[in-house]
Amino acid sequence: MNRFSAGIIASFLLLNLTFIVIPQYIENASGEGVESEISVFESFIDGSNCDEDFDSVERLDSDVSLNWIHGEGGSLAGQQRAEKLGAGACSLWRNGNSLENATAISPLAKLTLSVDIVTTEQSDETTTSDVTQAAGLLLEVEIEPLEDLEESLNLRWYVTVDHTPVGNGIADDVVLHYGWSSSFYHDAGNITNWTQVIDSERLAEDGIPFTINDLWRLEVTVLLVDDLNATVSGIAHTQVQTLDRMPTIARMVPVIILVIAIVAGLVIIVRQDYQREVGLPLLTGTLRYIKKEWIAEVKVTAGKYDLTIKGASATLPWKMSRVPKQQLVPAGTSRNFSVKLRSTEEINEAETHWEVEVEELGGWVLDLKLPVHKIE
Repeated sequence: MNRFSAGIIASFLLLNLTFIVIPQYIENASGEGVESEISVFESFIDGSNCDEDFDSVERLDSDVSLNWIHGEGGSLAGQQRAEKLGAGACSLWRNGNSLENATAISPLAKLTLSVDIVTTEQSDETTTSDVTQAAGLLLEVEIEPLEDLEESLNLRWYVTVDHTPVGNGIADDVVLHYGWSSSFYHDAGNITNWTQVIDSERLAEDGIPFTINDLWRLEVTVLLVDDLNATVSGIAHTQVQTLDRMPTIARMVPVIILVIAIVAGLVIIVRQDYQREVGLPLLTGTLRYIKKEWIAEVKVTAGKYDLTIKGASATLPWKMSRVPKQQLVPAGTSRNFSVKLRSTEEINEAETHWEVEVEELGGWVLDLKLPVHKIE
């Protein structure tokens, strides 16, 4: 194991410490990976809410509903989705197909969703106490293609709201925020950790009641959708977490400080290992038996800094004579040395030790094992 590898291992150990500590302060609401029996129902509702049209459709508790507002009060995203499907008002679609042509989802990728809310605490002048407020929504999705995916597949995310006024009635699972991305690996087995941050101002613009008392109304769904035929090839969804599970920024300050310190430590460790890796010399050589004498032929290649050879020795049963001393090797250059060794035993290699002084790195003793090549 070289010095740089040892430094990297130490870095990972520190990084593991980070993942042990942070979960004490942050909890996620996670959606499990896609399951083939889950279906996504998309409906296009108007002021009448189309209740009679949808009540007879059999659904499972695990199925996902996305209700788009059709016509007045609808969004551009809802209009585009309706055009893609060829959907009219009060029409219902399952997995990107009409009900009569719908098929089960064939999962082409495993989607794992987690949703976090980070809160802030602000002073309330009327009560002279701190009030917890929701500051934003963080979406994290792990995308693991189960096979090579077509480039026409995109990731779509939806924030739906229950108990939403539509026309003269109230509807659940109404899509009020929508987005899409194609920034993920499409080749089989290559995992992408995708993230999206939606701040509270953007949610408010979309008409989403993003307050502590309204979080129970929100649900997040992510789908893998094919732009060519509108079909669904992956799904994950989760209810937004409630107040008792939300971390506040004040509670997270000690963790943030700890993470910054750990990251700084990692940077220092990696940088120091890199400096040693590029600064220390490279030693190569061999040991030959020539005219009844053992001759070590050693090549010293300086790294980023100048070095001075201060001395050398060998591990028993080998002994070294004519040891080179005070030999300067400028940075980026090489020098060759011939050193005599002798031994009272027949072994296959000689272990030597080279004392060097490297600018900016100080003194080092470097080991070099010399394989034996016998020439009579």
